[in-house]
Amino acid sequence: MEAEDVESDFKKARAFLLAYSTLILIVWYFSVDLKGFGYLGVAMDIQDNLEDVHLVTAIGNFYFLLRFFQKAPKGSFKLNSDMVSVFEEALKSIAPYIYFFRLRSCVFLDENPSGCSIDYRTIEKKVTMCYQLPEGRSSIIKYWYHWNPGLAERVELSIDLVFFYSKNGQRVLGRVHDKRIIPAFMLVLICQVYAFVKGSFTISWFTDYIFPILYALAAISVSLAMWWSVNYV
Repeated sequence: MEAEDVESDFKKARAFLLAYSTLILIVWYFSVDLKGFGYLGVAMDIQDNLEDVHLVTAIGNFYFLLRFFQKAPKGSFKLNSDMVSVFEEALKSIAPYIYFFRLRSCVFLDENPSGCSIDYRTIEKKVTMCYQLPEGRSSIIKYWYHWNPGLAERVELSIDLVFFYSKNGQRVLGRVHDKRIIPAFMLVLICQVYAFVKGSFTISWFTDYIFPILYALAAISVSLAMWWSVNYV
């Protein structure tokens, strides 16, 4: 099957899932009477087993959710390159400041940095992602993100830093070249949360692949809750 056909089938499956889930949520929120409804343009009047109507709607919505998973292109639910780029830019922006004192120590190897006054306004940084973490799950990042090795392998930084500082009344140029740093796990996690939140609003990956699942699960949960309340509460 051609890629265009796969994409078309996926869009149809997503449209049916969102439409059916929306219908269920409307029925729940506005307390729509399900004794009579239309199906394929035919008006139907339900007489028996009214207590199981919500269970049937939940099963139907689960079917559309299953079709959504089946029609989704391979790799759809992994972070795409745009989402990874948001994460990388966030990490590269903040890491030089978080690890500035460690980087500074590379400049003041043979002298006491306490006697030097750094002009923070002159800091210029260049941060590059590296690909040198172990291939196995021995690294903590690889362990948590083994499902996305492309992201895991990037979590090492090469930092170049240039800044001016004052020493004995003189203005001196300080340089740090190709300092390799593996960021702390919490810093990586914070940047990933930030990337996920920002990417959810600025990149279509979340609304294309993740939101429909959450939306459908909410609708299914509502249907099952209504069915339970009718039969057992």
